[in-house]
Amino acid sequence: MLAAASVLCLAVALPVQANPEMADSISPYLRLHVDDPVKWRAWDPALLEKAREEQRPLLISSGYYSCYYCHVMQDESFKDEGIAERLNEHFIPVKVDREVNGALDTYLLEFQRATAGSAGWPLNVVVTPEGHALTGVVYAPRDDFAEFLDGITERLEADYDALLDLARRGSDELSEQLRKGEEPMSDSRAARLPQVLWTAMEREADDLQGGFGSSTKFPHSPWLRALLEAERIGEAPDWVPEFLDITLEEMSGSGLRDVLGGGFFRYSDTPDWGEPHFEVMLEDQAQLAWVYLKAGEHFDRQDWIELGLENLDFVKRDMALREDDLGDQAEPGPDGFRGFAASLSAVDDQGREGGAYLWPEEDLESALADHENPELVRAYFGMEGAKVFDLGYLPRSGETVAQLAERFELDEEAVQEKVDSGREALIVAREERGLPRDEKVLTGAHGLLLSALSLAADHDERFEEAGEAVRAWLLEVAESPDELPTLMGLPREDAGEGTLNDYAYVAQGLRDWDSAHDSGDRGAAIALLETAWERFRDDDGFRSEPEPPLPGMISQRFHPAVHRPSPTTLILRMTEEWLEESDTLESAFEEYDLRPGLGVEGQPKHHARLILWFQERD
Repeated sequence: MLAAASVLCLAVALPVQANPEMADSISPYLRLHVDDPVKWRAWDPALLEKAREEQRPLLISSGYYSCYYCHVMQDESFKDEGIAERLNEHFIPVKVDREVNGALDTYLLEFQRATAGSAGWPLNVVVTPEGHALTGVVYAPRDDFAEFLDGITERLEADYDALLDLARRGSDELSEQLRKGEEPMSDSRAARLPQVLWTAMEREADDLQGGFGSSTKFPHSPWLRALLEAERIGEAPDWVPEFLDITLEEMSGSGLRDVLGGGFFRYSDTPDWGEPHFEVMLEDQAQLAWVYLKAGEHFDRQDWIELGLENLDFVKRDMALREDDLGDQAEPGPDGFRGFAASLSAVDDQGREGGAYLWPEEDLESALADHENPELVRAYFGMEGAKVFDLGYLPRSGETVAQLAERFELDEEAVQEKVDSGREALIVAREERGLPRDEKVLTGAHGLLLSALSLAADHDERFEEAGEAVRAWLLEVAESPDELPTLMGLPREDAGEGTLNDYAYVAQGLRDWDSAHDSGDRGAAIALLETAWERFRDDDGFRSEPEPPLPGMISQRFHPAVHRPSPTTLILRMTEEWLEESDTLESAFEEYDLRPGLGVEGQPKHHARLILWFQERD
């Protein structure tokens, strides 16, 4: 009887997974959905054939592991039986990790922006069996999402063929719109692009709190880099230095940055940077470290240089992957190096947004119980008065050392000692909290990181080892340029084909490290560029992937830069730099139509570094 009971207990203890395909995924984001009642499928172009056979559209839901609203929508909708019944009966539900299927995600984002005016994650798009996007919605509360699904289902049941035709015509219109943006401008119109760029940037620049826009704030690192480059070569308007000063100061102290441990959150819901959503992305850390280091050099601001170095220390400490992080299928790089996590989650291991960073009153009192002056520490980290978040205080820049010295009648050296000991006490207490990580090793993000490390190593040799480790693994995975993967450390069948972004970012990283260290990596970078021209270029421009996953995805001569660099701008700049070293690059560059299109003029901020490059060439 005891043995039988034991067997029964074991049988009961083993859960039945609703989505075994999600369980086997290399994506932590997809694995999150293994127990959803929605019968998710991982993206595969063959699903379009299944959709045609069953006359059901796909509902492609794209997101990423650290995304706060992706977690919210899962809890509210994708775990809901009523939503699951709707999706399973009337659609083929497809889950996409935007960092694994980047080109598909980018196309669906373009569709959503064109049809709804804005886009974001989680992104849910209905796609017909022919592969044409029909309609989409970003995060929506459960009842609103149910209404969205019911509306689509009713229209499909009423006139399936007419709706498919509508999607086909809509796809054609979007393609035509994108092609129109590729139409070259006249020389006189193109010559005014710098003026168009500065007008657009100044119009959206917040000269009080920094950054661009007046509501949700993203750092937009590529735009800040463009401003720095223009300032460095003497082409920036007079307002740029002060704007950069305000932006870099506000981002570093107002809530967007974790002032205790380092690292920047992805964005803030408020224009004062004070209400972040707590997701931490490797690509953001790399780009912002570069911006602070370069700005510090140009403006002679040692504090910015230290902040950039601190950001990379954070990456090395808190995003480094260990032996047991990647699973049995993972293979380390040279010397056992395992790379860095793609992101840290916005929610803690208890499902609370910001739970790893926020301080309830009782936790704060406990952490500083042995400190001789907890009020001073709280004042320094801005943890006094009213809380912005219900869960507790978010440390930020509060009173300065000088202000605290006057307030507490101490000398500044004593204040600094008390601040340092308080910081250490808070960090020690915080280490007990759990913070999930997305442990994918993104090839392109490591290319961006190598660019930042190459700059950091000029300031402090402690970054040499990390830079050499990243460089060595990138050289290893790029040894056969036509086999560059999207993910490192995985078998080829799981690692995915490298995208245009991957080729551009790795080539740039190797180029930057070689420029700083004379490491002899120029040949590898040139080989990647040659392969990018051969694999991704067609008569219209560059594709994001070797083969477009959906119809209607057209090539573009100049890809935009919003939150990450434009791959085409990087490729064109590096190609021109090495024309004399490669007949392949020289021939491809000479044949390429470099006349800016109408899309560049329509979105000048998205093409800021391209416009500066055009200006330099003239």
